[in-house]
Amino acid sequence: MPTYTGFSTQHINQVQSNYRPGVEGGVGVVNTIVSNNKSYKLSDEQTIIQSLINAFNIPQGQKVGKPDYGTTLWSFVFEPNVLQVQIDLEKEIRRVASMDPRVILNAIVASPHENGISVEIEMAIVPFNIPRVVNVFFDQNTNSAFSS
Repeated sequence: MPTYTGFSTQHINQVQSNYRPGVEGGVGVVNTIVSNNKSYKLSDEQTIIQSLINAFNIPQGQKVGKPDYGTTLWSFVFEPNVLQVQIDLEKEIRRVASMDPRVILNAIVASPHENGISVEIEMAIVPFNIPRVVNVFFDQNTNSAFSS
């Protein structure tokens, strides 16, 4: 008798052990994350911080299909260091960070430097809830933001 190797339809209609059906047999939720012994985490602090910095590097309107994604922070690089510019800068950082539900901002301190803007962001990452200070420098020479 031939042996079939590949996709099997045996037990295809049975509910998996990590699946909880919803109300009246509707759509349910997965209780646990299936890892399949991978060597990476689904939500790592450094990955989330890098995701935020990537959002700071993309000019607003440049991501296809997401006109609100990105930032207008680069327009503040050549502005004078006055109170209104600092308030607008903080608003823009809060707007960009609010697009990522994993990030909670606590405090923002921005200061100008000769080659750009240095921003100190006190934040917490939702799955871990550990306060962390991230220093981001917006370099006008390279037009890029990076964590220092």
